[in-house]
Amino acid sequence: MFRWDFVRGIADNDFTKVVLLIPVAGYLILFNDEIARLASFDVLAGVDVNAPSPFVFGGLAKLRMVFFGSLAILLSYVIYRLFHPTELDVSKNELEFAELVRQRYSVYELAAMEERVHSPEWAERTDEFWFILGNPRSKRKIVSGYRPDVRAYMFREHADYIGYLAREWWAGQMHRYPAARYSSLALGAVGYVLLALPTSDIAQAVLVHLLLQ
Repeated sequence: MFRWDFVRGIADNDFTKVVLLIPVAGYLILFNDEIARLASFDVLAGVDVNAPSPFVFGGLAKLRMVFFGSLAILLSYVIYRLFHPTELDVSKNELEFAELVRQRYSVYELAAMEERVHSPEWAERTDEFWFILGNPRSKRKIVSGYRPDVRAYMFREHADYIGYLAREWWAGQMHRYPAARYSSLALGAVGYVLLALPTSDIAQAVLVHLLLQ
């Protein structure tokens, strides 16, 4: 669950792109004493001036949570954009990537992919590729040739091999840069928690007010 395709759901989604605007506007709020002093959600919760506050967090604390939460999501997004594999920009999962490889990749690109996957430093990820009926696959290279007619032959004769090779490559790319993956994921999670706390605080105060009416 900590692969880049999972991190994408946290760090790069439609909600993230909206939240990214908050830190910019947040500076105008947090560093303006008058706006911060007037920040209050009492009217929204239907609280009288002299009544005790129904909120767990004060207005300024909620603003700070929103600001720093959105800032954490911004950092999560930046790390994701800097380190995520380019395969995620053209396909959503390994099956979609395998189909893309069949349609668009040249034999030269396939040969380079195969060379990397069969190299000693490659960490094996996909059992379907590395084992055939329970027996380890030989690391003998199959992809060769560069002419268009050779490409057609390669995809016709070794379609399953190329498909599993593409899926193995995808899995390997999704595990690249572990420090960046964990940082992006952690910052995104912290950001969502900081955004959820003030929202939950306001929601419970409004709900209590409605139930007591």
